[in-house]
Amino acid sequence: MFKNDQRTILITGDTHFKLRPDPAEVRRRDLFLAFLEAARDADELVLLGDVFDFWFDYPHFRLRGYEELLHALDGVRDAGVRLHFVGGNHDIWAARFLHERYGTSPRGEPFTMDADGLRIRLVHGDGLLARDWIYSSFRRLVRQRAGVLFAKSLHPELLYAFSHWLSHASRQASRDERHLIEQRARRHLARARGDWDLLLIGHVHHAFRVAEGGREMAALGSWFAGEASYAIVRGGRFELRDFAVDTSSSAAGPR
Repeated sequence: MFKNDQRTILITGDTHFKLRPDPAEVRRRDLFLAFLEAARDADELVLLGDVFDFWFDYPHFRLRGYEELLHALDGVRDAGVRLHFVGGNHDIWAARFLHERYGTSPRGEPFTMDADGLRIRLVHGDGLLARDWIYSSFRRLVRQRAGVLFAKSLHPELLYAFSHWLSHASRQASRDERHLIEQRARRHLARARGDWDLLLIGHVHHAFRVAEGGREMAALGSWFAGEASYAIVRGGRFELRDFAVDTSSSAAGPR
């Protein structure tokens, strides 16, 4: 699906896979695994955060539940695809592990990519468009050494239960109306500084593109409610897509 003579960059995130998936998530995982299989034909794959709904690296063991996803990512890496990771508020603690396994950034910080002349700033986006105290508090916690040390002092089940509750609460709090999200995006873009052409975020679970002053801001959607959002960049051209729609169209064939 993605095999092409031009450099092909795929970007996705906000799958929010849990350690203990329910039947609906199993179906979402299967679709994402198909996406990763197809991604073996790309040149680069960017995970833009919150791929994992919960992740914490304990000193002597790793929480079980993501083995199938990691094995699929192994296949992407082994196919020669370069992987990048920008940590989200739910999985920033995976940065060190992913760095050691896939060569991604050790801290999972935002970065700017030159995609054949198109300069893309890649940021997860938590705290960028909404002033939500739950997200803001959790964001500060997961990115500070004191927060990591505190988390290590908790029993894994307790930390997981807290994360599960916060995930549910924060999703409800962050579902701003689409118009409001795009309105805030336009305001942010108008005052944003930096050497880039396109600012790409996730987190808001609403795909959009807005332009201001010769630059753009865009957001990925999510992998919920039948959506399977990703972006593709080829030849300096950026496009938002839906893998569920892509696979349905492929299965239907030409009309």
